[in-house]
Amino acid sequence: MALKLHLDGAAWSVVLADLAQALPPTGVPIRLCLIGSAACLFGGMDGRTSADLDIWKPASDFDRLELQRAAEKAGLLFDPKQTLEPNRPYLQLVEPGLTQLGAFEPVFIERLGRLHLYRPPVENLIAAKLIRAEPKDLADIQFLVSHHRPDLNRVREIVARFEAPACERASENLVYLAVLKP
Repeated sequence: MALKLHLDGAAWSVVLADLAQALPPTGVPIRLCLIGSAACLFGGMDGRTSADLDIWKPASDFDRLELQRAAEKAGLLFDPKQTLEPNRPYLQLVEPGLTQLGAFEPVFIERLGRLHLYRPPVENLIAAKLIRAEPKDLADIQFLVSHHRPDLNRVREIVARFEAPACERASENLVYLAVLKP
């Protein structure tokens, strides 16, 4: 069984630069709101890697065919639903459902030509990671808390507005915030 490729923040930066270069030079900006591990990857978290970048579809704005062509030209899989290739990174489109983030105004990360990168506020990312709260999520939360000093009361407010069953799961996992305080 082949090991899945995992890239750190520096490697993903190169991949995103390739993606930006693969886009036609003219046209409207491609706005991608990165969720999941992106804030940790691009924030310099030691040892953090990922095989994918999750794109929060409701806060993104792109032409699907144009982005798919550019992703494939840059060597990425685009929104795979069935099969992953073990040595090929991918962009995953995520919609509300199992993943919840609450309402937010995206935070600008970087502009690479027509490719404009955003992320949710750190409080929303932490709230979303509390739904699953697996070891990697808890490490991400610890990093985000220690590097960004988020408003933990805001995290609690966001969790309280999640739909069931995410609200219940994240609420149970709020105990981790007391342990992970900086």
